Amino acid sequence: MPTGNLTSTSPATGKGRLAMIIAMVPIGIALGFLGGLLIQTIIGVIAVTVFSAEPQATYSTWFLGSLPVLAALIGAVLAPVLYAHRRGRRQADRPVQ
Repeated sequence: MPTGNLTSTSPATGKGRLAMIIAMVPIGIALGFLGGLLIQTIIGVIAVTVFSAEPQATYSTWFLGSLPVLAALIGAVLAPVLYAHRRGRRQADRPVQ
């Protein structure tokens, strides 16, 4: 009997998926932090060019400085969740044999 088309239910498959979900946390942190820096840069460029803004005040620097950290936290949570959701959807689309 050929076993090439049977789905794998071994424990190694679950461990590999768990390892990938755990690996998505630092990836989400890095991408979220870079996205936050990009948003902060865009806001700064728009403020200087459109509104002829002066150098930022201390409070606004603190607020904009917290944006990359907030984006990193959001990325750390969303990346594994979205990966697991997408992975589950792919496995649900496979035909049952």
